[in-house]
Amino acid sequence: MKPILRSYLIEVNFGNTLPGNGVNINFQDYPQLRNIMLTGITVSDSSTITTSPSGKTVTTDNSGIVVTLMDIFNMEIVKNYPAKGLDPFYNYGFYRDFTDINLQLTKSYITILNNAALAANQSVILNIFYYLKNKK
Repeated sequence: MKPILRSYLIEVNFGNTLPGNGVNINFQDYPQLRNIMLTGITVSDSSTITTSPSGKTVTTDNSGIVVTLMDIFNMEIVKNYPAKGLDPFYNYGFYRDFTDINLQLTKSYITILNNAALAANQSVILNIFYYLKNKK
């Protein structure tokens, strides 16, 4: 595992209606996460954190969700990675670290494969580990 240089907690909220199976939901724009190099990521469910930064309920089971991360060249660097596989709670406390990815956050997204364990207005919580370009 790489040391954590910087960390930022983000959320993806489903909104007032539960998204259907096969729906992609893009990450919002966070100005702090522009022009960064991604080194790792975690996805948490309610076993780790129960309320999102905006006060929404956190999903109870992420097993029907996958994550796709895009770089600044719109290439899928991580494609359909199981969200539960990115949760240290289920992986002996380890998080997934990556070779530095020049992340394009607003093009990255989650995909709902099975919404049976999900509910409207819930949030998926992701923790982004990164460093600023040219400031490693």
